[in-house]
Amino acid sequence: FCRDCLVHLSYVNIRKAIANIKKSGSKFLLTTTFTQHTNINIITGDWRPINLESKPFFFPAPQRLYNEKCTEGGNRNASKSLALWRISDLPF
Repeated sequence: FCRDCLVHLSYVNIRKAIANIKKSGSKFLLTTTFTQHTNINIITGDWRPINLESKPFFFPAPQRLYNEKCTEGGNRNASKSLALWRISDLPF
């Protein structure tokens, strides 16, 4: 479970975090994704929505998707969701 964390990491640090998650031996990852956003890189510590199915991450479609119906930030965050992936299916 990794909620509202990856949105604060740079692309490089997201890759490092996913590598650590893979090393954990866990079978699934439940994490935040924004399904209607185009990704931009940031300096770790900042914030932006990320779409893990889009470039540069290219995660496959999640096994489950739970839209949080987020109203914070108006329509900007309407696609904020928790997505469930099998870790062995992740691209890196």
